[in-house]
Amino acid sequence: MDICTANYALSVEVRKFIENVGDVKEESITDYLVWKWRELDKRFNYLRVTPFNHDEESSTTGADFDLELWLVGNSFQISLAVQAKKFIKRNDSYVTRLRYPKGSKAQMDKLLSYAKSRGSSPFYFIYTLPEATTISMCGGRYGLISKAEDGAVFMADAHVMEDYANGTHGKRISRDQLLSAANPFHCMFCCPLAGSAAYFNNYFPVASGLPPRHRVEVPSYVRRLLDSAKDSNPDIALEPTERDGLQAFRIVGVYDMRNDS
Repeated sequence: MDICTANYALSVEVRKFIENVGDVKEESITDYLVWKWRELDKRFNYLRVTPFNHDEESSTTGADFDLELWLVGNSFQISLAVQAKKFIKRNDSYVTRLRYPKGSKAQMDKLLSYAKSRGSSPFYFIYTLPEATTISMCGGRYGLISKAEDGAVFMADAHVMEDYANGTHGKRISRDQLLSAANPFHCMFCCPLAGSAAYFNNYFPVASGLPPRHRVEVPSYVRRLLDSAKDSNPDIALEPTERDGLQAFRIVGVYDMRNDS
């Protein structure tokens, strides 16, 4: 499948998963997302920073964030530090929920600080079930993609979400207000600007505000994941020093866009 079709299909699969497993938690949705992504598209590869056995829940790894995601093209490389949130209801205490835990906003502050220290772009993945009235920043109208509600994964700049958490847009905000400041996940691969830093600079200028990060050499673990992406059973392990530096994440994922950029 071409890059847009593949990632649109992934978004639809994640939506079906959430619809059919109503009480599923964010960690499990992220696990499903990366597993299904790998299954559908060999341009993607991933590994767990802290492996766990079948008797453990993924949420017990002690990681602060869900995913470090690298997008690697011919002329740019960008790493996303991702925290996931499941926001399903049209209206909920979303300002309070963004200020997790207990109104402190400590989780968000840590994400922003950590991303800045590593030269990453801080993002929230919002897992949700949007409706026909939901309008995102881009609208998702590229080729076969016609409606934002087709998928269940939206991407939002953590700096913009911080404005909502700080009450800049009021004390009560709806799900669709948040999604109006986000883009469907598959737009990252379907937009005419996809495959370059231009997509992030256009839609997420604050998150992608440090130009050098688009030219920085990728770490060795990212190169190994890229090299093994087409293997049926890739055997990739982190070096001890690499694992120590990635303890904030549960999962590291790499998407090879070099033939699509």
